[in-house]
Amino acid sequence: MKKLLIVLLIALALFVVGVYVFIPSSINISSVTTVKTTDNGTERFLMDESKWPIWWNSSDSIAANKTATSQTLIMNGDEYALKEKFYKAVSIQIKHQGYELTSKMVIVRLTLDSTGIEWKANFAAGNNPLNRFSAYLEARKIKKNMDEVLSNAKRFLSKDENLYGISIERNFLKDTLYVTAKTELPAYPSTQSIYELIKKIQGFITKNGASQTGSPIFNVTDFGSGRFQLMAGVPTDKNFSEKEGFSLKHMVRGSFMISEVVGGDYAVNKASKSLQQYFSDFHRTSMAMSFTMLVTNRILQPDSSKWITKLYQPVY
Repeated sequence: MKKLLIVLLIALALFVVGVYVFIPSSINISSVTTVKTTDNGTERFLMDESKWPIWWNSSDSIAANKTATSQTLIMNGDEYALKEKFYKAVSIQIKHQGYELTSKMVIVRLTLDSTGIEWKANFAAGNNPLNRFSAYLEARKIKKNMDEVLSNAKRFLSKDENLYGISIERNFLKDTLYVTAKTELPAYPSTQSIYELIKKIQGFITKNGASQTGSPIFNVTDFGSGRFQLMAGVPTDKNFSEKEGFSLKHMVRGSFMISEVVGGDYAVNKASKSLQQYFSDFHRTSMAMSFTMLVTNRILQPDSSKWITKLYQPVY
């Protein structure tokens, strides 16, 4: 009995010493991840609490249709609320089983298309060895939940479709020989005026014994003061002399960032802005003309929800 008591006392002493040696009175909790995207794109989602529900429980699918319902979100019973915003950082309050912690999430640019996210919290463990050990166990649970939150963020932010709301791929131009024509208008060209110019080009191609090989494209330039230049092009299979206001353009197959859009003008304009945001975030330079490809003939298909349009933005 006496030996057992001695063993228990030694074990207790080792436990107390171990607690004081290996568990500090203030436990630092840290969770880190890296995301394959820009720091600006990451910042837009992590520093805006209205966007938190979009990525909080995200999977690999697009979740951009979700809207914010609360400024406080839950992960496995822990509650999180954004409190303060700083440069590339946010302060987040964590509530865990009666404990309240103030944490800080920091966004760090690693490379142009790689971003680090570091999330730190401090948990007061106290001086009592039993309380300190209990705090250590709770700190592990808190970290596990923080890790899961960042894992969801990484899955969501690593997909361009989630960040920008559109699919974006890098590819080349299939057709390179285009017959083009221009016209100047007093207002932004309507669908009717675009197709009127395309029809003239198609007639010119047919007149010269050639064929159309792909979808028509167009570009609009705003000169200001109510002056808009519409340029349209139709791909062809025959090289012939330029005349009657029509030009032959040998397009470079090149490298383009391409986005396919389903829907009418509102969807196309929204996608165009998102594509520009993508270029801005990734500091990409477009040295040549961008254009819109009309995959669906909008005259023959009156239902704009079924229109398919491709946006081409040259990139180097």
